[in-house]
Amino acid sequence: MGISQLFKSNYTRIAENTTKYYLELTRKYGDRFLDEISLMATAGVLDAQVYVFVEGSIKVDDILSIARGVLSKGKMSEESLDFYYYRLMAWEEWRKGKTSKDLILGKKDNTELEDDPLFGFIFSLEVELFKVDTPHSPSSLIASACYSKANTIFKAIKKTKAKYTSEMLFSKATTNFMESHELKPIKVQLGIKN
Repeated sequence: MGISQLFKSNYTRIAENTTKYYLELTRKYGDRFLDEISLMATAGVLDAQVYVFVEGSIKVDDILSIARGVLSKGKMSEESLDFYYYRLMAWEEWRKGKTSKDLILGKKDNTELEDDPLFGFIFSLEVELFKVDTPHSPSSLIASACYSKANTIFKAIKKTKAKYTSEMLFSKATTNFMESHELKPIKVQLGIKN
């Protein structure tokens, strides 16, 4: 692990890792997924594997639901953004004439971030992971922390998509998951073909 890795935020690390799994799955096993929901959810399960397989604190269906929600509209909708948006700030800003989406995305013309389904998925996955990691923190506080890092998350995804070729850790974990006979029921649940 390089020195720069030590100082990365968890927001950045989750975004990078999930994107790496997504790219590994796309490149090696793209033809085995029923659809983009299946592919995206599998990347999420791989990144959240400790939560899913060890702790059982996040269910595969929860991750599938996140992917379906994001991809059902093709981009992050006002409703999906508002779902996690802390209500007091939204109310105050609404009174000033701004929408929560404007606040989260920074400015109205930032459609690149808004239209990226992978960003929408990873963003929502991060909220869920942090809710598990900090069970005594109000969901609104967790969501506001993620919203404050939305552009950081998006930049990490974009940079990883542009520069990632492969790394042994992600390649091996992806292969182990996709080739495992013991995990067949989970792969069926995710919509992975044999």
